[in-house]
Amino acid sequence: MTAARAPLAVTAELSLQAATGEAVTVTADGAVVTVTLPHLRLHPGRLGLPVDRKGREAMLARLQRGLQVVDLTLQVRVRETLLAQLAPHSQPGALSRLLGLGPLQLRPWSVLRALLRRR
Repeated sequence: MTAARAPLAVTAELSLQAATGEAVTVTADGAVVTVTLPHLRLHPGRLGLPVDRKGREAMLARLQRGLQVVDLTLQVRVRETLLAQLAPHSQPGALSRLLGLGPLQLRPWSVLRALLRRR
């Protein structure tokens, strides 16, 4: 019989620099890791994400499997607005499937507001 694993509790605060020179912040508090972008106009390739659909879907599926192992949730924000979440049991919505974002749960209205917001 295998012992049940306790969820991983993470505490962190880091600031990374995108290829554009802009700050991307990563914070973690307990079971939630949050990536905060300055705006949505950062190209996925410049953030180190695969640009092609298959690569993006595969990377997000691997990331979700890793989140399942440690029972963590990943949130993506622009400033204070939650745009997307990837949790151990996330299921994609129609927009995620259309954009090839695998199991990432998008908040369409928040994404639209972030796209229209001035820097």
